[in-house]
Amino acid sequence: MKRIRCKNNLGQIVELPVEKFIFRPSVYGVVIDNKKVVLLKNKSNGKFWFPGGGIELGERIEDALKREILEETGLNIKVGEMIFFKENFFYYQPLDEAYHAFLFFFICKPNNKKIGKSTDFESKNPQWIKIMDVKEEQISDLASDLYKLLRKFDSKLKTK
Repeated sequence: MKRIRCKNNLGQIVELPVEKFIFRPSVYGVVIDNKKVVLLKNKSNGKFWFPGGGIELGERIEDALKREILEETGLNIKVGEMIFFKENFFYYQPLDEAYHAFLFFFICKPNNKKIGKSTDFESKNPQWIKIMDVKEEQISDLASDLYKLLRKFDSKLKTK
């Protein structure tokens, strides 16, 4: 039986049978305004993550991103260019679900700036955070890649 090594939501390496995995395309927004980015806290591990989530069957990527960001932050956004893609194998322990995920990240601009309460079961406390204040160890998953992405945006904003 084929097994796949992956990380769980607590950052631990686990090995699971391939049959346990669900294919899950997902979309996330890097919502930036005035050198700040919108991040959420994951309830299961207390670390930061970007607003977004699974794309439903028949749903367009841009529509899924707008829906997810509205649900998790209360923000209406304008979707910009895709800035990052990553394939990821992930085990979400609280639901005993494993995902073979395609993660699409888009730069987004907010149409409004007042953050509301998250209605998502895993996310809490959406907030604007200065990009330069985000530390790599505070990011939930794919920390190294996403930290580098934030640093790149911080550098671009400093030169403007």
